[in-house]
Amino acid sequence: MRHTDAGLVVAFPRTNNAACWVADLDALTVDVPGVGAVHRGFWGAWQAIAAPVTAAGAQPVTRVGHSLGAAIAILAAVSLTLTGLPPAAVYGFGPPRVSPDLGVRTLLARVPVHLYRNGLDVVTDLPPDWHHAALLTHIGAPALPIVNIEDHQIACY
Repeated sequence: MRHTDAGLVVAFPRTNNAACWVADLDALTVDVPGVGAVHRGFWGAWQAIAAPVTAAGAQPVTRVGHSLGAAIAILAAVSLTLTGLPPAAVYGFGPPRVSPDLGVRTLLARVPVHLYRNGLDVVTDLPPDWHHAALLTHIGAPALPIVNIEDHQIACY
């Protein structure tokens, strides 16, 4: 967490340990009232840290993350929006998809959600046939002519 002139910024890290990999791979869904189906592993990762992260109160909060961190930032925005405290903004870099339906996108329609895909980053295509919380902004040139993991590296963002 970091305080700025525009309010508090909370950044969530990428996949960096075994528990993160378990969350990434738990792609079944859980029903979140008011939203619909969301990625169970991502929702569980958010729920595990929600209490201390939301302790900031009602001040403007921007959520940001890369990869798994982007998914958690999005689902934190969902959780907070459901309680009437939507974030100031959400920034996701290399975000995976968080829902098989459009409930998340619909709920966050009035929240500034900025999602970025570098080159042909494969993570932004996962899980297949699911939906992003907002449209992706494409940045950077692909490292390879096919969808790849090289474009997903944090240094590319």
